[in-house]
Amino acid sequence: MKNLAVLGATGSIGKSTLNLVRNDPERFNVFSLMANSNVSDMKSLVHEFSPNVVVMNESSAARQLRENINVEVMEGPDGMHAAVTDERIDIVVAGIVGYAGLSSILLAIEHGKQILLANKEAIICAGSLIIEKIKTSKSKIIPIDSEHNAIFQCLGKDYECFKKPRNINKIILTASGGPFRNWSNEQMKDASVESALKHPNWKMGKKISVDSATMMNKGLEILEAHWLFKLHNKEIDVIVHPESIIHSMVEFEDKSTLAQLSNPDMSVPIAFGLSWPGRRSNQIETINWNKIKQLSFYPVDINKFPAIEIARNVLEEGSTAGMILNTANEIAVEAFLLRKIHFLEITQTVEKILEKMAKNFTFEIKSLAELHELHKDIRQQFSLLKI
Repeated sequence: MKNLAVLGATGSIGKSTLNLVRNDPERFNVFSLMANSNVSDMKSLVHEFSPNVVVMNESSAARQLRENINVEVMEGPDGMHAAVTDERIDIVVAGIVGYAGLSSILLAIEHGKQILLANKEAIICAGSLIIEKIKTSKSKIIPIDSEHNAIFQCLGKDYECFKKPRNINKIILTASGGPFRNWSNEQMKDASVESALKHPNWKMGKKISVDSATMMNKGLEILEAHWLFKLHNKEIDVIVHPESIIHSMVEFEDKSTLAQLSNPDMSVPIAFGLSWPGRRSNQIETINWNKIKQLSFYPVDINKFPAIEIARNVLEEGSTAGMILNTANEIAVEAFLLRKIHFLEITQTVEKILEKMAKNFTFEIKSLAELHELHKDIRQQFSLLKI
């Protein structure tokens, strides 16, 4: 029986994880649940799974949940510490979106937990800090976003993250192209929030759905691959694959290419992470090859989707540039979802903040406190744009 800490329990990753637990109750126990503010869903989860630790990030949500259940509800740093560090916890599912998930991941590493990493932003913002902590920890990181999980699987069962893979030429990250793959720039000028959230293949949260629409998610995945697999720009390709059946590929020195295929369902990489280093049967729907008519591939149109080239330039600048890119994008996506800026202004806003903070690109982050300070500075620069 494995004890799980599910962070971001009411989000898409958390829900997929808990659905797998429902179908395999003899293997997994939910030890702790942590969410941001969704009181209704958390109340239902607490009743169903009876976790030892319940945490709401927002104080108002914690107070409201306490009024609805007869269980201790924690909040803030103390709550996060309790949700992650208990010696009985075997696996931490890191499903909190964005920079907000970083502190819990660093804490899990310090306490030697196996981490199923869905939060690419943590690696992008604090790759060097994470690597330094991993060196002195028993912690193992298994990526469970679909693309990097696919790469991880293709590299074989003995591969460990943060080590240079042997005998490879490059990796190929696949992208669906998002909801605007066939839209013109003129059409995208007037793209609504609702249309940006309608991903053709995946069911995801709002932030990552918008990232998919701008293709910034693929830019961020380039940076994540750099950290996880110790790869350079020339070793990371991106190809548009609208069917979302091939989740990524690895090309080896002998010109063989391995790919990982499955239906577009986040349960697949999560199930792999929960079973790692082995594999176990589950109830996830398999590919029906009789219904697959074609697997198609197209180059990325960087004129329509400049985010990928922005990310490649950031990779050449250094780790702090990645932090600035990620935070600027989070802020711009927030503004778009609040209808303060238009769709095409998301990447334009990111470029403006990167330009304003270029002097910080070579600044070496040595602590979480320094990272938090930089995060505040980036948000200050955004406020100066008067959007």
